[in-house]
Amino acid sequence: MSIFAELKRRNIFRVALLYIVSAWLILQVAEILFVLLGVPDWIFRFIFALLVIGFPLALVFSWIFEITPQGLKKGQHVEAHASITAQTGRKINILTVVLLACAILAAIVNQLLP
Repeated sequence: MSIFAELKRRNIFRVALLYIVSAWLILQVAEILFVLLGVPDWIFRFIFALLVIGFPLALVFSWIFEITPQGLKKGQHVEAHASITAQTGRKINILTVVLLACAILAAIVNQLLP
């Protein structure tokens, strides 16, 4: 099996997209709230740095572990017929679309606020 096929099977690309959309939403909300609350600028940069550091960790975590009906298990311990990566992938897709809609709404709100 090629590395590309294995990355796709383990939903690494979907997790990466979900993480990027989630991080964008977090930064949008933080920008709106920090301006309203008068929070120092360095805290926004700190949150951004944490999100950047967390990105490779999320990818490694999604490579090593797999979600099963019994909870998280190491990918190598899950038998091929017991894998539910397709169902997990659909859930990741739905969550990504919902968070993307929220992020776009937050960006619009940020533009409308004085």
